[in-house]
Amino acid sequence: MRKLAPFVLIAGFVALLIPRMMQSMAQGDVYPEWSTMRSDPLGTKVLYLALGRMARVTVSRSYEPWKEARPSKALYVAMGASPLMMADTKDVERLLSAGGTLLLAAVPSRGKSALRTEKLGFVSAGRGEVELRAAEWNCLIGERERCRLAEKGRVLFLADGSALRNGELQEKRNTELVARLFGAGLPVVFDESHLGVTESGGVGVLLRRYRLFPAIALMLGAALLFVWRNSVSLMPAREPVSAGMTPQPAASLRTLLAQRVPRGKLLETLVGEWKRAWPLLPSWHKGRAEEMDAALEHARGLKDLRQGYVALQAAVRLRKGSA
Repeated sequence: MRKLAPFVLIAGFVALLIPRMMQSMAQGDVYPEWSTMRSDPLGTKVLYLALGRMARVTVSRSYEPWKEARPSKALYVAMGASPLMMADTKDVERLLSAGGTLLLAAVPSRGKSALRTEKLGFVSAGRGEVELRAAEWNCLIGERERCRLAEKGRVLFLADGSALRNGELQEKRNTELVARLFGAGLPVVFDESHLGVTESGGVGVLLRRYRLFPAIALMLGAALLFVWRNSVSLMPAREPVSAGMTPQPAASLRTLLAQRVPRGKLLETLVGEWKRAWPLLPSWHKGRAEEMDAALEHARGLKDLRQGYVALQAAVRLRKGSA
């Protein structure tokens, strides 16, 4: 039972851990906030699935760093992105060089980002609103002093991106805002790299890409069975044999005879086996048949079995012509 205790503990730990892991993977809370792979109120999976059901829109995710992404004519969406992402003007222009559009759905401002965003052409005007100060910015929803959605060339800036999260969409669908942002019919690419979700080309990526997790699970199961087989014997435990109880061949033969031959038939069995061995014995043994039968009758009348055996032994040793 002690040998099974580690396996029982491991099985109990796995039984408690796996449901939690499955729940976390199903909800996607192992991913950061704003990720399209989270189905809880802090994620944006509802928006991703809803756009995927639209007939004219194709939706995908991008895990490579957005500064290294290949430009294409698509709508790049950065959920929960910092406005300072627009400060990398060269990288933004390269990304949009193929005719694409960039949508930055920012984290709601808390009033301390005015100094950092003023050089971008706007400052915070409250939660979910900005004041546009640069002429190249156009306000699409709201007024320039309190703008919610602004446009600058092929860059769209949503001051409060929380309106597109799962929790807010459940309370209020915001269909007008969604149609305004995604109604152009361009392919939609949700960038996950700015949230820290990237593909580095490691072993985990290859396992997920080629769906090798079931094979790994089978290998782990086989390894556990191998360890269990070599640590737990399927045969009943045998008592240790001490030095004074070392089995001897003669003792084994006596035990076998005692189990197979009744005590009262031992001498008769010996004489019968002797007669069966005549073809292998010298010819004079056949001449001792009468003496052996007489010795057997004499031995039956003896109380001690060993004396009867000695009488048979003496009869078979008598040579022809001896007295």
